[in-house]
Amino acid sequence: MQQYISLDDKYLSAEGIITALVELAQGRGIPLHKLLRGTGIFEQDLYDLSQCFSLSQLLALICQFKTLMKSNDSGFLLGHQLVNDVSPTMQSVRLSPTLGAALKQLQQIRATLAPLFFTRGHIFQEDFYLYLQPSIGMDESLKSYCFEIYSAAFISLLKRVSSHYPHCYFDFTCKRPRHIQEYEQHLGLLVRFEQPYTRWHFDKQLLKCANSESSALRWQQSIAQSELHKNVSQSFVEAVCQRIYRDKNNSLANSAEYFAMSPATFKRKLKQHGVSYSQLQDEQNKLKALHLLGVRQQGNEQVAMRLAFYDIPNFRRAFKRWTGITPSQLKI
Repeated sequence: MQQYISLDDKYLSAEGIITALVELAQGRGIPLHKLLRGTGIFEQDLYDLSQCFSLSQLLALICQFKTLMKSNDSGFLLGHQLVNDVSPTMQSVRLSPTLGAALKQLQQIRATLAPLFFTRGHIFQEDFYLYLQPSIGMDESLKSYCFEIYSAAFISLLKRVSSHYPHCYFDFTCKRPRHIQEYEQHLGLLVRFEQPYTRWHFDKQLLKCANSESSALRWQQSIAQSELHKNVSQSFVEAVCQRIYRDKNNSLANSAEYFAMSPATFKRKLKQHGVSYSQLQDEQNKLKALHLLGVRQQGNEQVAMRLAFYDIPNFRRAFKRWTGITPSQLKI
């Protein structure tokens, strides 16, 4: 049975987001002992590359950072800083020959470089869609903050790898924030809120853009160094979500059996990660329905069948429960 990353598994090195966060905080004059307080991370741990940290420690550190920075743009600044990281893992993404290659490499080492979320990509006609989902349970405030971090990192990566200014659409589930000017300053004007998903969307031709910073030799060297991290698995929540998304027969009992657990143990493990099975099931069904209806323009009957609803009224009721609107009201 494959092992999956749990909340308290220590596998993250200090390279990447932890180092970027510490450097940015120290640049603002925040004492290191204050930043690390309550995280279970000690200063000497940061200098020891054999030392590993857990997702729960990373979340605690991000919460401390957000509180101590006291600025509306701190998440965006951290995202930009993350792309400038000089670790082999980040270099293996930044030095990729094209944006498509960069995203492929990022997906392979995501659990190390961007561990708080996982993505699902779709190409349809002339566009590329990337849907983001949390790898662990988070409250809405922290989830929105982490989306700011990774959205800023993504637009920074687009700018570095693309030969011209990339037009990327950002959709967020949160309400329009008071600090909207920071969103527009760091992400551009193509930002929408109160959407039924968190999604990045751009012209698929960007995937083929040649990266002017790419070096075939240095890229292969950084790939070889980052190979060390490829044995890191996906998070338990991500594995469950993928199982639900792929399989129509995704009842709790069937999923528990797939993960070699009793239903009670399975529910308990999900609760430890801050989520419930019904919550994950609704989210996966919602995302699948939204993509099929809104992007691929399939009809209610086709989508209902894909989601194992054999009664159209039941599908409509479920869709309204997931999104607050009916399928006919959907505008994407």
